[in-house]
Amino acid sequence: MTELDRDHAERSVEEGLAAIARHASLFYADAVPMAASLFAEPALLTRHREGVQEIGTGPHVVRDALTGRLRRELERGRLRPDADPEAAAALLLGACFQRAFFLHFSGPEVVQPVEEFAPAVARTLWAAIR
Repeated sequence: MTELDRDHAERSVEEGLAAIARHASLFYADAVPMAASLFAEPALLTRHREGVQEIGTGPHVVRDALTGRLRRELERGRLRPDADPEAAAALLLGACFQRAFFLHFSGPEVVQPVEEFAPAVARTLWAAIR
């Protein structure tokens, strides 16, 4: 979240996306096992959902923050005019979450190391929205 809230006008959007992808990949790698346990017990998931809603947070907060950051980049003219910040945020974070799922489900040999994955996914997303 700190990375998303910083104003990084001095560095490229692609570099910023790579940093976010790295942080998100590492976070999701830690969070997926906990999330899986929540989904295994519906009553626990309900209590957890109610608790995070009560304090005004949840997994959507990161997506919303990234969407906001990309909207600011769009307003600065650093994204193509028809870029969709919400879709771009979902694509980036979805790829990071999927990497974490594969990491835990299939093992580390089926995923790129985060140092390779983060810049690759950022470069690919950037090619679509620049």
